[in-house]
Amino acid sequence: MNKKMVKIVSIVMVLTLLLITFAGCNNKQDVYEEDPNFVPQTTEPITEQEEEIPENMNPLTGLLDLSESAQGSRPIAIMVENTSSARPQWGLTSPDLIVEGLVEGGVTRMMWVYADSNKIPDKVGPVRSARHDFVELAAGMNAIYTHWGGSDGKTLGKYMAYQAFEKYDMDNIDGTKYENTYFFRDKTRTNVSLEHRGYVTKSSIQKAIKNLGYSTKQTVEDWVPYKVTVEGGKIPWNDSSEYSGPCSALQVTYSSSYVYTFRYNAKDQLYYNELNGKKMTDGNNDQQMAVKNAIFIYVPVESMNTDKGHVDWKFDAKNIDNKGMYIANGMGQKISWKFDAETGSLKFYDFNNNPLIVHSGKTYIGIIPIDNRDLTQVTE
Repeated sequence: MNKKMVKIVSIVMVLTLLLITFAGCNNKQDVYEEDPNFVPQTTEPITEQEEEIPENMNPLTGLLDLSESAQGSRPIAIMVENTSSARPQWGLTSPDLIVEGLVEGGVTRMMWVYADSNKIPDKVGPVRSARHDFVELAAGMNAIYTHWGGSDGKTLGKYMAYQAFEKYDMDNIDGTKYENTYFFRDKTRTNVSLEHRGYVTKSSIQKAIKNLGYSTKQTVEDWVPYKVTVEGGKIPWNDSSEYSGPCSALQVTYSSSYVYTFRYNAKDQLYYNELNGKKMTDGNNDQQMAVKNAIFIYVPVESMNTDKGHVDWKFDAKNIDNKGMYIANGMGQKISWKFDAETGSLKFYDFNNNPLIVHSGKTYIGIIPIDNRDLTQVTE
């Protein structure tokens, strides 16, 4: 197996004086108890060491399953609907990374990210229109963005999805231009309207990238929002740290209609996803969505005052603490985050203000309205 030498950061963990408190759902307490004195501490100087990383390591998951053609490639991002009419989505269990957040009307939308286009299923969707917040995060990863339409603020004088495409000069594949070429309509879901039936395929995405002349070479370094452990390696996060606590289940609230519960299964060490008490399943294989890692951050979500109710995730809001949570292996820890509006780069950090290192496997990132942070609850 060909390997290349890359520098990785070895984290030196230093204890601080602050304690994260996880409260149980049985007591109806909040999982995230604010400590006004909490300030992430910078550790001792970080040392660097050489370590061999296999070229077939998936940069999003750490798994050694990256095809040769995908090595050094840009990721593919696909905008997927999450209304009741869209479920079960085709391909829900397939992405390396899922990013979810609120759009208009109190509903959520998902961005599925693949490091390897060969791992995209033969049917993915329902594909829906882009929103600027997702476009920004995809730009930070230098992803090729797949969507079916998008919000447009040109006549409103507002910054929306199509303006974000222009700002970041972003390669994107738009279903409004390529229906029946790269985008298709499912003919079996006759009980829902046309907009809930759009999908793409692995081959159609690959053909679109080739025919549109988009470069697949990744030119952005450090584009993954977190550091990932190589498959078979050990994460340098001590699960018994005083900054962590047991987490057999975590409940987060996007809106009154979108309450998620991630339940830990100790047998396979994955968190299984439920929406409003119902399993989130894949329309391709009927399997329940499960991830190794789940990251949640709390961001102000404000109305853009449009007739459709578009919203804006205020990553740059003043007087917010930029805190969040990370759960994996039945444990949770307090984290922090930073966002760069110029590049769209979102980065996560542990309680010592070092880059967050996650376990190898699939990851879920939830952008939770900060007004709902006190509704977050954990079951020990």
